[in-house]
Amino acid sequence: MDLTKRIWVLLAAVALAGGAWAQTRTVRNVSVEGLKNINEVAIKAVMRLKPGQPVDQASIVRDEEDIRALGFFSKVEILRRDITDTDTDLTVLVKEFPVIKEIRIEGNTVVPDSQILPLFDTEEVIGNIWNNNKAQGLTNAIKKIYTDKGYLINFEQFGPIEESEGTLTVKILETVLGNVKLEGLTRTRPETIQRMMKSKPGAPLNMKTIQNDIENLYFTYWFDDIKGGQSVGDRPEVVDITLNFKEARTAQINAGVALDPQSRLVGTASYTESNFRGMGQTVGAEFEMATVGGGLSAQFVFGNRFYDRKDTAMQFKIFSTVQYNFTGNGFVGSGSSADSQFDERQTGFSLNFNRPYGERYRANVGLTARNNRTINLTSTTTGDIVQQDGDLVTLQIGGTYSTAQPYAEPVQGDTIQLLLEPGYSNITKIGGNVAKFSDTLGKSTFLRSTLTVKKYWSKSPTLAPDETPEIGLAKPRPVLAFKFELGHLSGTVPFFEQLFVGGASSLRGYPNQRFWGSTSMLTTLEYRYPIQKSFNIIGFTDWGGAWGGYGVINNFEQSDSPRLHFGYGVGLGFRVPGLGSIRVDLAFDEKGSNRTHFTVGSSF
Repeated sequence: MDLTKRIWVLLAAVALAGGAWAQTRTVRNVSVEGLKNINEVAIKAVMRLKPGQPVDQASIVRDEEDIRALGFFSKVEILRRDITDTDTDLTVLVKEFPVIKEIRIEGNTVVPDSQILPLFDTEEVIGNIWNNNKAQGLTNAIKKIYTDKGYLINFEQFGPIEESEGTLTVKILETVLGNVKLEGLTRTRPETIQRMMKSKPGAPLNMKTIQNDIENLYFTYWFDDIKGGQSVGDRPEVVDITLNFKEARTAQINAGVALDPQSRLVGTASYTESNFRGMGQTVGAEFEMATVGGGLSAQFVFGNRFYDRKDTAMQFKIFSTVQYNFTGNGFVGSGSSADSQFDERQTGFSLNFNRPYGERYRANVGLTARNNRTINLTSTTTGDIVQQDGDLVTLQIGGTYSTAQPYAEPVQGDTIQLLLEPGYSNITKIGGNVAKFSDTLGKSTFLRSTLTVKKYWSKSPTLAPDETPEIGLAKPRPVLAFKFELGHLSGTVPFFEQLFVGGASSLRGYPNQRFWGSTSMLTTLEYRYPIQKSFNIIGFTDWGGAWGGYGVINNFEQSDSPRLHFGYGVGLGFRVPGLGSIRVDLAFDEKGSNRTHFTVGSSF
């Protein structure tokens, strides 16, 4: 292209650009219509389209969004009217939200109005035009109340509606549990699972409750694993739940030879089934025979988790067993003299009923009756032995308040339990170190009272207001656990019905039954750190004692006044398929001596 043609093309482009510039319109005037309570100055202050400014559609859309962002208007529209080739007038049409006269809460069934209304600053809301910018903060605050309780919600309406001028309507849509599908069950009956679960179809879905249901099912030790899933039900607010179970072996048959705490050979045989007929029932039989006499030890157990329609739990036990006294559960030391060994055969039965009342209360009543007979005596009257043969009957009456979850191995919550045990004894023969306590001969009554307080702390997973928690077994997390126990006896009581402290289940680092008396106190603090789902390492301290009882036996000095002792150590906790939880603790007493304790089940 020659130079002349290039010049003509350039001039044409300049002319076209000039024509386009000449057609650009600017704002001549801005007016606002529809205002009742809001000053138009507030609207014009956020607008970028002002007189003298160029106008285009993108600028109009931008200003509509900025005006809407003020929060006072349910409708915003900017109309453009071209006056000349260069001038344009703009009209801002708005519809204000109404002045609020009342606040109406609808759809809430689990959180009352009295907990929701305080979230609104009524002095700022009532009597003033509604500002929709407040909605996000208020909906998040309402959701937090629900999520803190474990519930999920959405909002069908939040703000004024045309049908009710002046009313701020908050219509809550609570998430409801739909179908609960149980998969993987081959032995356990579905109705057994359904009875154990507190989550019921048709009720508001509580994620904490469904999580606790899963944890409590897992800690029945009927299952190796439980996985959960969720899906939308037949309505948007309905959630269907699926639980997939991997069943564990619940029947155990064992036979063998072992050493008892006094290093004697013992033949053992047992059968246990913790989920008999898939109905959550427990049946068991245990047999032991020592090589040095004493005869066969046997006990039979039957338990029914659902004894009646009110979910009363029942357990019955009949037994004739040899009790090895002052032997301890530890592997190191028994505390008894080889020249003054004595055992005791206990024959009888126990029956216990436990019923829930509401979500947090339980009541229990039980009866135990047995005959005690001292056996394997190596001394008749003066050795370090305890002989109090006769009959004993005790009644157990107790009440429990508990928020601890899950039930079997809690990670959070607290428990308060009071147990009263009125007793009757008929001692027909006494001997050994308690021969001088002739007041125990014959018929006597007593009352044993025990107060237990437990507390569990752990950090719960945090969720955003719109985040839905996963359904399934919770990830293991560190737990700080505390227990306080206070016991007192009144009346005339046989020696072995005193309050004992010492051993694996109380003051670790000391022999079993090391301290005894009419009053006892024990505190325990444990820090349980999970390495895996089925493996914990535990640090613990125990502090307590018992006083005000019988005198020295087996060189175990006692005290008539409070004298507390300290124990501490570390332990390992395992979950063993078919057996449940097992604890092994290495404990030290206040003098630095150590003792290893073995326990089936968690400490508390």
